[in-house]
Amino acid sequence: MLATQQATAAQPPTQAALATAPSDPAASPAKDKDADDRKWTDPLDGWFDLSRFIEHPKGFLPVVVPITEPALGYGAFAGAAFLNPREEAGAEGWARPNITMVGGMWTEDGSDGWFAANSSIWNDGDLQTLVGGGHMGLELDMYGIGDDATLGDDPLEYTLETDALVGEVRQRLGDSDFWGGLRFAYARVTLDFDGSSTGISGIDPEVDAVTLAGPSLTLRYDSLDNMFTPTRGTLNDTSVSFFDDLFGGSRDFQLFQEILIHHRPLSESVFLGGRGQFNSSSSGTPFYARPYVHLRGVPALRYQGEQAASIELELRWQFHPRISVVGFGGVGAAWTEFERFDDEQSAYAGGTGLRYLVSRKFGLHAGLDVARGPEEGAIYVQFGNAWLRP
Repeated sequence: MLATQQATAAQPPTQAALATAPSDPAASPAKDKDADDRKWTDPLDGWFDLSRFIEHPKGFLPVVVPITEPALGYGAFAGAAFLNPREEAGAEGWARPNITMVGGMWTEDGSDGWFAANSSIWNDGDLQTLVGGGHMGLELDMYGIGDDATLGDDPLEYTLETDALVGEVRQRLGDSDFWGGLRFAYARVTLDFDGSSTGISGIDPEVDAVTLAGPSLTLRYDSLDNMFTPTRGTLNDTSVSFFDDLFGGSRDFQLFQEILIHHRPLSESVFLGGRGQFNSSSSGTPFYARPYVHLRGVPALRYQGEQAASIELELRWQFHPRISVVGFGGVGAAWTEFERFDDEQSAYAGGTGLRYLVSRKFGLHAGLDVARGPEEGAIYVQFGNAWLRP
């Protein structure tokens, strides 16, 4: 957030440093001869900061996150994020660096997995590639598609094992902030139910393994001033996905997704953000791929339907150049018939959080969110904004 040319006047050291980040001798990796004990502090304010460590060719951002997602149970995620600033792009190259990440997760309920991913920008900032792959074994509960009186009180437990690969290419359209993209996803999914799945909507008890494969067409508008913790700008992401046996899959269905994120400063130290999302699915969509309500404090996959929508607002107060507090809240709904809103179910959630500027040069804030939804509370560890999208 603070590492952009649009940083707020409340933090002059950050603004001045960013403006000269690629060429400032004091900030240049080639001339950084400080002792090891100074790699972890910012020469501008003396506070703990990871910028000088991350920008080193062998440096990375260690990510160790406790998992408290209600849908998965307690556990931990550990990984490493390698942030490579595009120094030739000036401030833009620090606000949107190339990123490589590897990691793994485990929870007490038996879920585990690993993944590796890379996001890189090429051709003077006009071409972006995203690639990733991994394996996940998740212990989950199914509460039904739409308002299900039976499963809502007594969910069906199941194990979902998946090996997945995804790749996407985005091209900037002219000199605008619009990007057109083509994504291809492939996944091999195996299901194991702890109990009978006969007669449950969306589940074929005779099929326990499927292959999902198909392309997605994407259109993105992105004017955010920083990808990690933005203070202003808009991101609108629209995608239409086509899964079909024509592309090597065993299920034919379509998905639509619309995400709108907007940030704006209300003053030099107060920032307002909003996120809206709408998802729709066609007939034939596997139950685990059906849309669900996305809100902090609401378990993933808890409120599912053929369509789902949610909106969340967040207010952040940067009361100190390094420290800020956030408050957030939102509502969402899932339903099974678009025209009649049959089997509609809704949820609300809200909470508060604390942020610390862990990397001034990248504009990366990190911290904790405590949220409460209809059923229970949850704690989320955030690296960057809660709505981060590469």
